[in-house]
Amino acid sequence: MRPKLMQARTALEPNTTGGWLWHLRAIWRRHDWKPTTHLIAEWLHTTRPLSKHLLLIGGSAGWMMPSSWLQGFSEVDLVDIDPWAYRLFQLNHGRALEASMTHLRFLRVDGLSELEYLLAQYPQASVFFDNVLGQQIYRCRDVYKTERALTRAVSCLAGRDWGSIHDLYSGPTRSGVAASVIKPIEAFAGPTGPVVGKLREIELHRHLLEQVGGYPYWVDHLTSTVFPSGTRTTLIAWSFAPSYAHWLQAGWVAAPS
Repeated sequence: MRPKLMQARTALEPNTTGGWLWHLRAIWRRHDWKPTTHLIAEWLHTTRPLSKHLLLIGGSAGWMMPSSWLQGFSEVDLVDIDPWAYRLFQLNHGRALEASMTHLRFLRVDGLSELEYLLAQYPQASVFFDNVLGQQIYRCRDVYKTERALTRAVSCLAGRDWGSIHDLYSGPTRSGVAASVIKPIEAFAGPTGPVVGKLREIELHRHLLEQVGGYPYWVDHLTSTVFPSGTRTTLIAWSFAPSYAHWLQAGWVAAPS
């Protein structure tokens, strides 16, 4: 049993995962998020997408995404339900994508509920979920519904080239603990969650909370088993607010050759 991690059903907070509130927060906290943004960029540049066409699910405005990675694609389809996403994404990345002659399109649909349709429409595209899988607990507002939704999404991706960065755990921290001084943790996906060396699951949870000065009760975003076992992943700390932090899990699943 995972110690001191609240189930989503009893740990819900105001949803700040999209819309104008998210964008205002991203602008206000952009400087403080730079260390994590840098680590995300470093990780993205280690990925090797098989296609030059990217299906970007939940990309929002791309606040924490490097333009240089996006420039490696000839086509990017931004999929988001947020009406603000496209214009702000263009503001953040438009000039760079024009320079690389990367064609950007916007699909204002729910990328998760319409995932099967999107995969069928773009059978050759590499797929990247940009901090969206971990938000399912706020959308479904129920542990079992969330688990079913994530299982369904992952099953749709069988045989596809895809990656994701998403919330793993989040919660309150001692004020002043900066994620900028915390190094990423290399891990492998296991059947019950990330595997780091010989640390047992209970020891890893404790270690992650200690690294960011986390208080005992954190939110489990139910994404521990999203990646197939054996997938190489990276755990990245994110100081979301002065007294609130996240551990992000990033990984890429290559399609079988």
